[in-house]
Amino acid sequence: MDYFPILELPEEIQALVVERVAGNSFTDLYGLRASRKTMKALAEWSRVNHFYDVLSVPRRLNMPPELFKTCYAERNPSTLYMKGVQFFFTFNLQEEGLAFMI
Repeated sequence: MDYFPILELPEEIQALVVERVAGNSFTDLYGLRASRKTMKALAEWSRVNHFYDVLSVPRRLNMPPELFKTCYAERNPSTLYMKGVQFFFTFNLQEEGLAFMI
């Protein structure tokens, strides 16, 4: 199988690839970060946190609170959903909870 040299792509396209990797797998994103300095810089780009699928992180792994806060600040859909469920069921704030989930 031939490999495509991703570093030859324009930086905007590389950033899109990193965003899609972030949306597909938490593990793949960290593998990408470990692969090259340039990929690490792109993976640490703040907009990437919007694409994490926080719900796919196994329960046995504790997600760092800082990462959760960063994802929430980036308006990450799965993070907003989790916050909405918390407001709806834990705090009994139905309207606020639904606003997060929609």
